[in-house]
Amino acid sequence: MKPGSSCFKQFCCSALAIAFAAVSALAGDGFAGSSVGVMQENDLVVRTDRHYTQGLKFTFFATEHDPNDASWVSRWAGALPALPLGAAATRYGIGFGQNIYTPTNIAATTLQVNDRPYAALLYGSFMLQQRGTAGEFAALDHWQLDLGIIGPQAFGEEAQNTVHRLRKFDLALGWGNQLTTEPALALKYERIWRRELWRQTDSHDFALQFLPQAGVSLGNIGTYAGAGCYFRFGWRVPDDFSQRTIDSITPHSGGMEQKFGCYAFIGAEGRAVAYNALLDGNLLHASHHVSKHPLVGDLKLGFVLAFKYCDLAYTQIVRSKEFVGQREIDSFGSLALRVKWGK
Repeated sequence: MKPGSSCFKQFCCSALAIAFAAVSALAGDGFAGSSVGVMQENDLVVRTDRHYTQGLKFTFFATEHDPNDASWVSRWAGALPALPLGAAATRYGIGFGQNIYTPTNIAATTLQVNDRPYAALLYGSFMLQQRGTAGEFAALDHWQLDLGIIGPQAFGEEAQNTVHRLRKFDLALGWGNQLTTEPALALKYERIWRRELWRQTDSHDFALQFLPQAGVSLGNIGTYAGAGCYFRFGWRVPDDFSQRTIDSITPHSGGMEQKFGCYAFIGAEGRAVAYNALLDGNLLHASHHVSKHPLVGDLKLGFVLAFKYCDLAYTQIVRSKEFVGQREIDSFGSLALRVKWGK
């Protein structure tokens, strides 16, 4: 969406609602408590209004369980195929989000055959996680099922142009060419490892960590294999698995409550993409599409302020070209708030 839009205000209102809804209490037994978060992504920070132009996602993660208890969460998570893991905790989560995609020229009403299609994705997520150890690494297994809809019923035109009307910006006029209605789904799995590379020996407050990752997604939302790694350095770095973005397979689920800490991070992710409906077009019907690049990479850097009961993060993402004929690489910002409380 355009620079100066109400996206930041929308994020702040959502964040305040989450903060007031959370009830703070101490978590015990070495398990992370519940958490709820909101993430807003937009390309306004680099003053563009194109391609992946807007994303909004809400997530909730329940309190961690003992993986050996009789809860349905532990039984289901333990039954899923995954890499070997000495499980120490398990939890479930749910999410709800909307992504909006447009070509570069939103003033044109005609089909722009050489640019990506207008598209909107509205979806819900169900997630299962197991946290533990894998050799000398802390590790997290994340399973996720996304179910939703692509097309007019995802309300991309309404969401984008309502904001533009309120802010007296030019409307996006090409939504009549958007992808047609079809179900959207993806089944995702990812393993993240975490290892401490260095820690200050006197106070144990400053640390440098290495976090590699690998995962796969199957479905019309995206069929791809991906891998990457992060480095993060900071003071009282939390025991989570670093900040994520909306299209990361594993969302940020929050760690234990702690004293104030902060860290900066930098990372890179690469994906080998077999199918992406938002570029390849509708799977079930003929539609506008572009020839995608099979290899896509992201560079991510940002910072996190980790308080006892909440985390506030900003990430800047630079993405390589996604389709043939794309003139410039894309960049966008991601602002996230996560509130956490005990069981």
